[in-house]
Amino acid sequence: MTRAAADLAVPEVSVLRVEILYTGGTFGMVDGGDGLRPRAGMGGAVADLVDAYTDRFGIPVEFRYTELDRVIDSANADPETACRIARRVRAAITTTTPDGVASGPDGVIVIHGTDTMAYTGARLAFELHDVTVPVVLTGAQIPLGRPASDAADNLMLALNSIATQPAPGTFIAFGSTLHPAVRASKRSSDGYEGFTTVRPLTPPSTPPARPVASYPVENPSPVGLFTVFPGMDTTLLDAALRIYHGGVVLECYGAGTMPTSADTVTAIRRATERGTPVVVITHCDSGTVDLGLYQPGRALLAAGAIGGGDLTREAALAKLAHLAGLGLDADEVRRWMTTNLVGELADSPSPQ
Repeated sequence: MTRAAADLAVPEVSVLRVEILYTGGTFGMVDGGDGLRPRAGMGGAVADLVDAYTDRFGIPVEFRYTELDRVIDSANADPETACRIARRVRAAITTTTPDGVASGPDGVIVIHGTDTMAYTGARLAFELHDVTVPVVLTGAQIPLGRPASDAADNLMLALNSIATQPAPGTFIAFGSTLHPAVRASKRSSDGYEGFTTVRPLTPPSTPPARPVASYPVENPSPVGLFTVFPGMDTTLLDAALRIYHGGVVLECYGAGTMPTSADTVTAIRRATERGTPVVVITHCDSGTVDLGLYQPGRALLAAGAIGGGDLTREAALAKLAHLAGLGLDADEVRRWMTTNLVGELADSPSPQ
């Protein structure tokens, strides 16, 4: 699933058709005197980079460039940001000519800030699970035009990824590697290889059934992420469980352990009884949650928590938010959180 940019063979493509959506981020930032900030109007600069790609690889590119209505520093991404991007991507993919003939692109590139790229990428993977072309996120650690900027190389990697690996799915193209979005995480704040594939993509052996919306949800209940730590105050966890009543991803130690005082277990039990899903993941980069292994994990299981297997924090949060947007009840959320939908979750016999 990963290939170095230098190793990508020149594809036999007559014309590459892509949609490029610019959302902001370091890629196009400028220093306004108070620190780097995003700027709009990057169409000309992106067109120059596409021309440079054609000169380098000999592949003509037909592209349409669009921007979000308001480009942002990705640190300011909110729960609706990924959904807005998903709607724009889906609209681009389903383009037709006036006579009804499909004329969509070979792939879509989303230029995005690195800070929340893995979160957005994971959410897009679930929202766009049925698209038939690759969706590739990319960005930069150093703005375009600055010395040693990686913006041009990353955009070329994204273009070549679509040209050489036209399989559907959502990916992050960064540095020298193409990462599956549901398994990726940012691991460097300044290095060219800013992302890593935390765990291998594990596509389901057979296409699973898909969760279906129970009812239209205009304003989904909020979901959140809570990381446990030594000495944590139970009132803090209880507050998170009440604020994020759509569900909480609980990032625990090892195989799914945490301080399990009577108050902590009670807070989790009350939340699950209210219909708030609590999904336990591990903060480790390898291994999986097994709530049946240790006493603290069994206490969480008895309180109604869901074992999140080997989900990354980004994929767990994205998947929980996706399910919250479908208006599913607690039993359905449990079912789908423990079902591998797009390669985000390895099959596990552990208690869930």
